[in-house]
Amino acid sequence: MRTLLKNGRILDPSQELDTIGSVLIEDDQIIEIGDISDDSDLDEIYDCTGLWITPGLVDMHVHLREPGASHKETIATGTQAAAAGGYTTICCMPNTNPPLDNPALIDFILDKAASPEAGGIFVAPVGALTRGMKGKELADLSAMKKAGIVAASDEEFPVQNSLVMMRAMEFCVQLDLPIMAHCEDTSLSDGGSMNDGEISAKLGLKGIPRCAEEIAIVRNGLLALHTGCRLHIMRVSTWGAVEMVRQLKYLNAPITCEICPMHFALTDDAVGEFDTRYKTIPPLRTQVDIDLLLQGINDGTIDCIASDHSPHASHEVDVPFEEAPFGTAQLESAVGVTLTYLTHTGVLSPLETVRKLSTKPAEILRLDAGSLKPGVTPVAQVTIIDPEVEYVFDRSKTFSKSKNTPFHGFKLKGKAMVTFCGGEVYRDALFSDHRYQVVE
Repeated sequence: MRTLLKNGRILDPSQELDTIGSVLIEDDQIIEIGDISDDSDLDEIYDCTGLWITPGLVDMHVHLREPGASHKETIATGTQAAAAGGYTTICCMPNTNPPLDNPALIDFILDKAASPEAGGIFVAPVGALTRGMKGKELADLSAMKKAGIVAASDEEFPVQNSLVMMRAMEFCVQLDLPIMAHCEDTSLSDGGSMNDGEISAKLGLKGIPRCAEEIAIVRNGLLALHTGCRLHIMRVSTWGAVEMVRQLKYLNAPITCEICPMHFALTDDAVGEFDTRYKTIPPLRTQVDIDLLLQGINDGTIDCIASDHSPHASHEVDVPFEEAPFGTAQLESAVGVTLTYLTHTGVLSPLETVRKLSTKPAEILRLDAGSLKPGVTPVAQVTIIDPEVEYVFDRSKTFSKSKNTPFHGFKLKGKAMVTFCGGEVYRDALFSDHRYQVVE
């Protein structure tokens, strides 16, 4: 099978490439990119005029909920949603039931992800840092790394004991395994349900102070500086958090960080009259935070964009605000929100947008992804994006089992149209039929 993606804008940060050209895929492999002269014996042609051809997108922060909560999401539905969102590689978090703290469960995840029912993309598991994610004893990280984990994390149950965290980092240095840390001092945030500020006071809700995030970032960053452990900070949300990361990088701490779309697009005003679709952890902050977060995105302090796809069933979120779980479903809206709020507003260039959605997360976790260079990835991982298409995001048309998206009804500009992981695994209904040709 020979497939030609022709006349698109090729954006590949792994090669600092931004040019008009074509990509040739043969037998699930990228054979050539650029100005392709040999277009003989083709089986399929995609006309990508006016579209972006990018490395398959990489989401390093996804909750697939299986095992233990398949009423929220399954590996099959989650990977289908990821493919529809333009992702060819996603990293699944370990806070399942039971937690992903042993090799057998890692094998379970990989087997399910490879099944015919799944979305046809790669799933890279993140293992639990401590047994049962209880923050006391280290999990069998060595065995899990052999089984296929790409990082370790206690995700929504961050390690509070500094000595345990230091020992974990020392061991992960020996394994050359990064730690992904949700940074939260739970003694400060316990019982809170939204940002501590004017809106929480008006609604009568207990707030989560920004220092709960910032204190934990400083502690974990200093431990990383002390041990040399690679540390990735998940979902920064405050201007102080960005400044802490900036200073830690200045000190040469081995630290990276991510931001999630809701934290650069929405403020705590969105909570309105107790709308549980906007209950996230860390919580939505203020416009001042967003303004300085955008600076951090622009200057590279914030390394990448992750969805933090956290699906919940409808009956779980249709409750009083304080009782609702934290988290929102975002795999299928992340590209549109990113282009709408960052690319089209000039915060990021198209090449830098792709870097933060694909190449940089692949580099951080050393994944075989994030590049169009022939031979770099095991199979072709390519996403075709229409940066100009305008549409209203509709949760009823998503693949995810969960509909708890904060962006339902939002007018967005930019969308993943076709996703290749080997061969084509997804083609959006908005991708015009006249752009696709089967060669007789």
